[in-house]
Amino acid sequence: MFSNSSDFQVHGGTFCQVAGDVHLQVPPRLGEIAGISMLEEPSSAHENEIHHGIHIKTRNFNNLYTTEWKTSGLYTLHRHAALDALYNSVESFPQPRCHPETRTALLESLSRRLKDPKTDVVWLHGPAGAGKTAIMQTLCQQLQEAGQLGGSFFFKRTHPTRGSGRFLFATLAYQLAIVDPALKVRISKTAEQNPTLVGTSIASQLRNLLVDPCRAESSCSPHILVIDGLDECDGVVIQQEILRSIRSIFCEHTLPLKIILASRPEPDIREVFEAPSWRGLYSENIEQSFADVKTYLRREFARIHREHSTMSTVSTPWPSFTVMNELVNKSSGYFVYAATVIKFVDDKEFRPTDQLEIILDPSYDTEASPFEPLDKLYFQILSQVPTRSRSRLRDILSIVCAGQQLSLRHIEQLLDLQAGDVSLILRRLHSVLHVADEPGSITTRHASFPEFLMKENRSSTFHLVGPMPVWRDWQVSCSEYCHPRICPTRIILHGSLRRCGSTV
Repeated sequence: MFSNSSDFQVHGGTFCQVAGDVHLQVPPRLGEIAGISMLEEPSSAHENEIHHGIHIKTRNFNNLYTTEWKTSGLYTLHRHAALDALYNSVESFPQPRCHPETRTALLESLSRRLKDPKTDVVWLHGPAGAGKTAIMQTLCQQLQEAGQLGGSFFFKRTHPTRGSGRFLFATLAYQLAIVDPALKVRISKTAEQNPTLVGTSIASQLRNLLVDPCRAESSCSPHILVIDGLDECDGVVIQQEILRSIRSIFCEHTLPLKIILASRPEPDIREVFEAPSWRGLYSENIEQSFADVKTYLRREFARIHREHSTMSTVSTPWPSFTVMNELVNKSSGYFVYAATVIKFVDDKEFRPTDQLEIILDPSYDTEASPFEPLDKLYFQILSQVPTRSRSRLRDILSIVCAGQQLSLRHIEQLLDLQAGDVSLILRRLHSVLHVADEPGSITTRHASFPEFLMKENRSSTFHLVGPMPVWRDWQVSCSEYCHPRICPTRIILHGSLRRCGSTV
């Protein structure tokens, strides 16, 4: 039974209240059901005006699409698209964005490269916590406003759809069909003629759903496809297949498409990008930016001081210049540490001054770590190291965190490892460690990483007891350690006594 409600003012539309369920069948418009919505009761008087369309208040609302829509190619893509992976999806709200006045030079550089006709693919890479997703989210918004965004896909580790590479190109093709009317016809027709394409290989999906329809539109302005977090796609084999497929199509065709990908500098990804067969590839590294981090912290602390009622008696500048510089240095020029600090201090349940004291006190002892988001990130990265290698990993990290500038080969000789073992053990840790080629040394990318390792309540199974004690000066060269006329050097590794070198 339908009845109009006098509680609402309807302007150019119709309001209906239904006691039971509503089953609505609409003419086929490729899924565009305009002007139909399900309403809840208004919470205030200013919400009781409805403009345009059909507005239905009901217990359950079902759209019964016509047979023509269900057999269309766009409907097939819609069913296999990971809509949660879009840059402005509800699931990822609130989306991380670059704070105003930060990363401006990098965003301008990316914009110039994407406008360069010689550039087909841009790889944005940086360590964990460098702010890649915030940069890509901000870039998507800019491209959307400029009418250049063809589609986006933001990977998320272990997510049922966002974590799988098999949804990538169907999702991008679906978005591209929506933003370009000419491509909409071609892409929909392709998927309609062969609905099984969404279940084929990654290379096949890319070629049939994107490349072939776009080849006929070579005269139009290029659409830009944004892929973030490729390293979070399940399986390194799939990651490499995605990259090789992209490399192949740009080597073979000139297309009205450009692709920008962001990822950590993982070895499996870097190996594909470093292959000489790429055409039109530009690589952009996210450099440390202490100035940007300081700008972000200064703006956010000012906001907290302004918004929290308990801060009215706290004089400015807050925090002091000394504290601010300490936080900036601990960030190592990356945003993950700074964002974690701001989130903890901004907790409305506590005084910001007390929260900041906990951050600054290395002996803090609270129920929940103020660095919980950071801890989860570090733990997830370390967990990628195979279990059987973790004992040796802790030995290596003990040396690195002691600040000793030893080469990979020196460490291997100290720990009785074979040549190449250190590189293998640290292969998955390039986003938190800088592993230089021989004869270089290993350094941490984040000042907060050693602190994480030294606190058992934060690092758990990866906890380091402390810097490795030695019975001789660390600065003795490795050639002395292994010289046949030198007495064996004894080193204590987590309570076990090892020997390096030999006697004549």
